[in-house]
Amino acid sequence: MRKADSCIPRFGILPFFSCEPDDQCKYGYRDDKTYWLSTIDNAGQQPPVPISGTDIKPFISRCAVCLTKDLVMAVHSQRSAVTPDCPIGWRSLWIGYSFVMHTASGEGGGQQFSSPGSCMEYFRSAPFIECVSDICDVSANQLSFWLIGIPGGDDDQFTQPRRVVGKVDVLRQRISRCRVCEYASDLYETIVALEAPPGVIATGAGGFNV
Repeated sequence: MRKADSCIPRFGILPFFSCEPDDQCKYGYRDDKTYWLSTIDNAGQQPPVPISGTDIKPFISRCAVCLTKDLVMAVHSQRSAVTPDCPIGWRSLWIGYSFVMHTASGEGGGQQFSSPGSCMEYFRSAPFIECVSDICDVSANQLSFWLIGIPGGDDDQFTQPRRVVGKVDVLRQRISRCRVCEYASDLYETIVALEAPPGVIATGAGGFNV
């Protein structure tokens, strides 16, 4: 969810085929599953039955590939309801909830916490939809994992977690918040210029001229 190749131009329930070492390639013979970001906000919006054909379209999240000359990264607070700030020299792009990974039907995946894709702008208990054969559905065994906000002081980090069960609106308050930041070279140079000793000129990328 952080690279251009995560946004493909055309949707396909099975967008790949498999090849064996004996030069035999097959398409549509395996029960391979694909997972897509969904537009489902809550359980009430989940399809009541598996969907197929053009009925799938409204449930698949759309994307766009954008060009930037600067670095982008996510930072996470690990504290409930506390949104972290960007480091000095970085500007904020969006804030969100810290997403770790997903599993379903024995399959799963995740990403690096520095990836912008780990900071989901909206929290959803079912952030993805599973597709197989000719249908897509939110399966009963799929799980999404979110970074928890750890309360208390330093010593509380080593205590046994207190079990909590609740609806989304309750648990949303316990999830770690995050922010996606863009490296702002011009902002960095401005800060360095203000703090540089007399006669020292910032040249960008941490360089100086005396």
